[in-house]
Amino acid sequence: MLLPYVWLSLAIVWLWLPPQVPARTPWSRFGVSAAWLALAIVHAVAVGILFTAGIVAIAAFGLLCFAYWRQRSPPVDAVLTAGTILFSLALMAHVVSGFSNTLIVRDAVLSPGAVPYTLFMNFDKGQIGLFLLAFGPPLIASRADWAAMLKDTLPAALVLIVLLMLCALLIGQVRFEPKRPDFLPIWLWSNLLFTSAAEEALFRGVIQRRLQGSASTVASRRAIAGLIAAAAIFGTAHYAGGLWSVVLATIAGIGYGWVFWRTNRIEASILTHFLVYTAHILGFTYLALS
Repeated sequence: MLLPYVWLSLAIVWLWLPPQVPARTPWSRFGVSAAWLALAIVHAVAVGILFTAGIVAIAAFGLLCFAYWRQRSPPVDAVLTAGTILFSLALMAHVVSGFSNTLIVRDAVLSPGAVPYTLFMNFDKGQIGLFLLAFGPPLIASRADWAAMLKDTLPAALVLIVLLMLCALLIGQVRFEPKRPDFLPIWLWSNLLFTSAAEEALFRGVIQRRLQGSASTVASRRAIAGLIAAAAIFGTAHYAGGLWSVVLATIAGIGYGWVFWRTNRIEASILTHFLVYTAHILGFTYLALS
């Protein structure tokens, strides 16, 4: 049941791997990613993860994302932006029909006093990262750019981890509880490609970028306001976890947004997001104390 997610993962990862060849050739990153996606869809249908409505949803979302990134006429652009955000949020909330995501673990209590934790592999949410990254701004394409991104990102990620975990400890949301869950490898896979990539592609790559506009390159009031507003929307999306979850997610969103703003790299915010959650599950109560 996990192989369709392997093919979908390859569709996402392949956006960074091939040489930069003309986009219209079949072996371009778009062509190869599309082939992996097609294989993922066929296999997902065969094993009961995806149904006709889901195939239609994937096609519609892909076309919407393509039109959103290509359209520059202000009235149409606003409609496409709103449509892309709303469709992404619907996929993220798992309210789009046609998907039957795979359950990995249900109601696991990872440490004494923690709220039960359930993990799914989300075929629907994976589409968000795939299409928003495929049709978004250029991704990192050289080792030098990867090295520069890591140099700028890793110290900021460490500071954010310390700040967030201190806040969570002070308000009693977590305790220091080192552990290694049995499902950690699949959690790391899912969190990186189906959670961090999807959420950052939407909240930073679309929402923050749109709110900041041309101010994203300078320390202006609009740039700061756009960063904070995107973080607040990100925090609100975590309302199911309660008020403190919203507060902590908003702080995290400010950190992810700052990294994205200063590096102008979506990879930087994806990596920061992933490292924060990895530190959380390995070192502290996950997700929170009950």
